[in-house]
Amino acid sequence: MSGQGASSRILAALGEDGIARFTISRPDRRNAFTAGMMQALREHLERLQPDPSCRVLLLQGEGACFSAGGDVQEFAQSLPLQAPARLARFQALVENQVNPVILALRAAHQPVLAAVRGDCVGYGLSLMLASDIAIAAEDAVFSTAGIGLAQPGAGGQSYFLVRALGERRARELMWSARRFDAHEARALGLIEQVVPVPDFDVAVAERLAQLVAGPRHAWAEIKRLLATSGQCATGQETAPDASRLAAQLADEAAAFGRCAATDDFAEAVRAFLERKKPVFRGR
Repeated sequence: MSGQGASSRILAALGEDGIARFTISRPDRRNAFTAGMMQALREHLERLQPDPSCRVLLLQGEGACFSAGGDVQEFAQSLPLQAPARLARFQALVENQVNPVILALRAAHQPVLAAVRGDCVGYGLSLMLASDIAIAAEDAVFSTAGIGLAQPGAGGQSYFLVRALGERRARELMWSARRFDAHEARALGLIEQVVPVPDFDVAVAERLAQLVAGPRHAWAEIKRLLATSGQCATGQETAPDASRLAAQLADEAAAFGRCAATDDFAEAVRAFLERKKPVFRGR
């Protein structure tokens, strides 16, 4: 096992199985994030994600919760500050600690799996939305949370929810900050799988094994193509449909070529012809 670390109650380790596990480890406070934990998560992610032996990123909470979001008691320490100082402190926190993590998860070459139990609220919800796959136990509860603190939310909630649900549903969740369960989250398309609590660890392990055993470069190309779908070559979403489609087709062709050049592609073709299951090695 390499890359072990524990800082500000974020545990991070890259195992010999190729899985980088990031554990929010503050169960006594429902894994609420302090500023130090936000910084630690960024640092651990920046340290482990580029490792060529890293094949999957796992986000999880210790105990019965994923994360209750930001630590409101720590927020209260800023109340004696004048408004301009509070503005500067919290804007810097989001820009320097929260946003880089969200961007890194979306840009990661590896699949990102969020394993959710209990509260998945505020920044916790943002982390889940930034993942590629989310598995939730039946005890999971979700909320945007921000409006309860007279905040709009951060960590890309407005971006991810609009794209997943459309503007009106996204506004309803963000304006109400209502709590909704795992079955509604799946019906909304925000998570992929709901499992009973006793089966949760097994379901997560099975999905991790599937991801680790898969063709890592093809996972990455699909992730990138889906993220850029609808954009033209200049990155503008206002291009005509034909231009957007042409740009996407060209991007897919280049991605297809890159994957065809990998050892995994050659292994898959040989295995198909020999009627065997391919063994992907991420090369």
